[in-house]
Amino acid sequence: MEQSKPIKINQQIIYGRDKIWLNGLQQNDNVLTLLLEIDFETRSSQLNLIFSGLIFHSSTELDTYEKSKWSTSWLTSQSNFEIIEQSNLIHERVKIRNDYNVQDFKHYRVSTYDYIIDVIAKDYQLEEVTK
Repeated sequence: MEQSKPIKINQQIIYGRDKIWLNGLQQNDNVLTLLLEIDFETRSSQLNLIFSGLIFHSSTELDTYEKSKWSTSWLTSQSNFEIIEQSNLIHERVKIRNDYNVQDFKHYRVSTYDYIIDVIAKDYQLEEVTK
């Protein structure tokens, strides 16, 4: 069974519908960058969330995702950025190529105000955007 584990952003667990706003999404080869505005407890920041070793991503409108059969772990999550352990997406829905090691990839989920974004990638990094 899938389990979601929160990932802290700037030492904080971000949780709530109006905490992360998607301002853009860019993909170049196997790198996906989400341009996000995040409301922290004391301030708001623009961050790039960069996934490397990308092999899959999907973006689903919030209300549609909520009604989907794969939303079980999302409905009980306590974070807007999380890693999904024992992922159905990796083990059942997406067939990773035989010449790749499936253990090298992780399922990440980002919940923004309007969209749920699922990503299968090797790693991620956060980059603060200077205005």
